[in-house]
Amino acid sequence: MGIYGLSSFFRQNPELSELKYLHDTKLVIDGSNLVYMIYLSSNLECVYGGDYDRYAEAIRDYFAIFKKCNIEVVVVFDGGYDISNSKLKTCQQRMQQRLSAAKHIAKTGCGSRKVLPILAHEVFKDIARELGIPIVQCHFEADEEIVAIANHLGSPVASQDSDFYIFDIKAGFIRLDFIAESVCTQVVNGAEVNCLSCQWYHIDNLLCHFPGFKHSLLPFFGTLLGNDFVDAKMFENFCSRLKCPKQRGPRRKLYICKQHTKMIGLLHWLSSVDENNVITEVLSTLKSSKREEARKIIADNVERYTKCKSSFAEHLMENGPVTFSFASGTPFPSWFTEMLFSGKVSPYVINVAVIRRVFQLVQVDCFEKPSSYICSLTLRQALYGIILGSDSKRNIGQNTVEEFDREGRNMKRFYVEPCFNVPCYGELPELSDIPGMDLQSRQMLLRCLLKCEDINLLCAEPLQLVLFVIHFWLRNSTESTNENLLRSLLLSMVLLRLSSESKESLAKHDPKLCAPSCSKQMSDGLLNTRVILTVSDIPDEVALSAIRNFSKYFSRPLHNHARPFDSELTYSCSQFQTCLLFTRYINRILQMPYTDTEIHFTLNGTFLYNFTKELDSRVQPDLFISEYLGRGSMLDTAFSKFYKMFRETVPDEYFKEKSMTAKPKKRASKHKTLAKDLECDTVSLSNRFGVLL
Repeated sequence: MGIYGLSSFFRQNPELSELKYLHDTKLVIDGSNLVYMIYLSSNLECVYGGDYDRYAEAIRDYFAIFKKCNIEVVVVFDGGYDISNSKLKTCQQRMQQRLSAAKHIAKTGCGSRKVLPILAHEVFKDIARELGIPIVQCHFEADEEIVAIANHLGSPVASQDSDFYIFDIKAGFIRLDFIAESVCTQVVNGAEVNCLSCQWYHIDNLLCHFPGFKHSLLPFFGTLLGNDFVDAKMFENFCSRLKCPKQRGPRRKLYICKQHTKMIGLLHWLSSVDENNVITEVLSTLKSSKREEARKIIADNVERYTKCKSSFAEHLMENGPVTFSFASGTPFPSWFTEMLFSGKVSPYVINVAVIRRVFQLVQVDCFEKPSSYICSLTLRQALYGIILGSDSKRNIGQNTVEEFDREGRNMKRFYVEPCFNVPCYGELPELSDIPGMDLQSRQMLLRCLLKCEDINLLCAEPLQLVLFVIHFWLRNSTESTNENLLRSLLLSMVLLRLSSESKESLAKHDPKLCAPSCSKQMSDGLLNTRVILTVSDIPDEVALSAIRNFSKYFSRPLHNHARPFDSELTYSCSQFQTCLLFTRYINRILQMPYTDTEIHFTLNGTFLYNFTKELDSRVQPDLFISEYLGRGSMLDTAFSKFYKMFRETVPDEYFKEKSMTAKPKKRASKHKTLAKDLECDTVSLSNRFGVLL
């Protein structure tokens, strides 16, 4: 992201940055970058739909080191897509790249390419709020807002986006991957303080190598090289005419490879040209028919780099209201605007309301089948209806929402009609009506959307929404679902909580056995294993025994000719995730009539894949689960009751017919089967259960 080739230039020239130690300061972080960086740098699986429990741990670990150094973090996220459509081609290219990576993974299950799981942003924001970290979500592109907020707070910016090498950030810029992962100590004013070392950059560090270069010309540098808003090919002819001068004086210290000669040539030219003649000289190299378009593009981008304004920064300074409107000019209700700016409502909603265009994040699907997003289509239509029905000035003849999704193995544009009436409920409310609706009405609306209005679940309220979503998924799946996947999913909801509770229990007796990041993981949780299973307590020895038995299923499986990757299984998981995602969007817009699903205590894609495959090989999957939970134990009995309670509400036709692929063991090995089943494989060091073994 950002300016083509600029990041590699700074990597090859570390002397353009300075070693600094962060402590007792504020830091504004680019949230969109951070979501990716933490997930990918933590070695988490992208193949099976997301290991969200381990991602939550990684997020806690990451922010813990900032807290130790008294660094106050503000995380700023992008809002909707740029309303001018100048980034449309960039968005299409990124979706195509993601589609290509997902197809590569789906062939063999190879994890060499990465596709960020679609619920990662939601998990990140959930954990950040749990930790009390301020989140700001912008109207549209966040870069200018990040700079404005940082300059208001007098703090540096941390991001992976190379655009920040161009912005005039008073307190400087730090690449996220140039911040140390561990705390060090420094003596400051005679006292020892905790610090994070980092490589700090300011635009003066670059410009000192080009005497005569004015700060005001740097935005031209970022524009002419090309960025997310400007196609680099537009000014390629101009840049190719610039020659890279011989390195003299301070410039001799720079390492310049062939790839970067154009940059140096452009910097040299800008340091010697009259500021008033820059645009004229650039336009003279273009065809006359292209000049006006190019003039506007240059002007818009230079303004983007120089006039950084932020509604949120103005709100901080003047305590004024933060406003937002539909494209027609109809303002959003104030409560809805506050939810948008705090990140509680997704940018997806902004895109629907303002530009009526969305990009569905491609998942690791079975690409011979329809898109996994078809499963949640009716939820999106209702979401679109609530949002667009609230715009009194909208053009009723243009109600459709443009969706970019996959069809087969290719990206395609679809036009989706919103839904304004729901069976068994009636007309959908407008945003302005929602605060006046009572809790029961909002709950009934969501249940009608999920087609669960007649289903009564005997379980705690915080558990109801995810079970309704599972119902909806099973009913709307493009094909019948493997019942073993349901078994694995409900079991994972128990195991992920059980492991955290057990770590807390172990921490009381021996803190060394418990990872620090996990010791308080359940302290504010709305659900725990006892609530889910409706039991008073689960003995530690029973819980730890179960965790040991199941731990091997949280490690990456081996794929080969004997055990090929099952893309149909991940496809089923992908469909469920789309249902979970859009239910969350609607629940938030309805002011949360149901407690949000704790995704990081619900889904570990690696476990779902491994354990479903294991159950597929078993003649009696329920008996196998019983043995691993401790046959006859309180945990086994309670889970069996929980599963039966839910299963009785689901018609048999939602599931595939039972496969007969599981073969009986040979008589000679009959008595060895159970011992072999209960034997744990060696757990990898990255396994989240490793601290308990």
